[in-house]
Amino acid sequence: MYAHQGTSGRPALAVVAGLIYRERAQVFNRWLVPSYQTSVRWTGNRSDAEDATTWVFVNEMRRLSLPELVPVVDERLAATTIEAVGRHWSERYGISQLRCSSIHAVDAALLGGRALGFDALTDRLTADQRLVIVLRFLRRRTPSSIAAQLGLAGGACANLLFRALSEVAARLGLDADPDELAQVNQVAAFVSDLVARRRPLRFEAGPGAWAALLAATHIQAAIAGNDLPRVRFVRSLENIAGADGFTTYRSA
Repeated sequence: MYAHQGTSGRPALAVVAGLIYRERAQVFNRWLVPSYQTSVRWTGNRSDAEDATTWVFVNEMRRLSLPELVPVVDERLAATTIEAVGRHWSERYGISQLRCSSIHAVDAALLGGRALGFDALTDRLTADQRLVIVLRFLRRRTPSSIAAQLGLAGGACANLLFRALSEVAARLGLDADPDELAQVNQVAAFVSDLVARRRPLRFEAGPGAWAALLAATHIQAAIAGNDLPRVRFVRSLENIAGADGFTTYRSA
């Protein structure tokens, strides 16, 4: 990398092996899918992931000054994506900013590697715990049918699901407590919304419940096809980006 003096007297960045972003479209094309996939991994559903991804690009494109070094822009986009999902949990589920910092820690551990797939997320579960995850998320069986298959009462099935999710959360490196069952029904309802591909209802989540919710979002995102953005969303974001739209757009 080198620089020469431009006509303005400021150093003008020159491209060596594509290490400079010169156009907003380059940043948009490079970061749309990674930012969306991270958002899905931490929210578990399209609607909230689209909200978070839009917030990332609205905020970053508005202040983007090009040309700029690729690593500088990439680091900023990655940090803003994590900030977006942290805001999601803080504003919509009452999670403290301090606790939301664990999102950054988990994602930092993945730097340079792929997110954990379904098998890796569930490989440390007991046979019953993995079965309830498979039946609920992959086969989209109802809690009542799962309880009948496993010979469990409805409440016992919800508890089993919660404990399984807590173990997955621990696998992610989150501070999980499988015995903190106070919000087991809210967690079960959250999972039902994810499986039905609905935006989940909001509630004040305690630490143990939050860890289970994050495990559920990661499992849902790990299912093939769930972390790919809809074409109409991509087009809508492109429209916001067009004609300097990022300078005038205001997120809801």
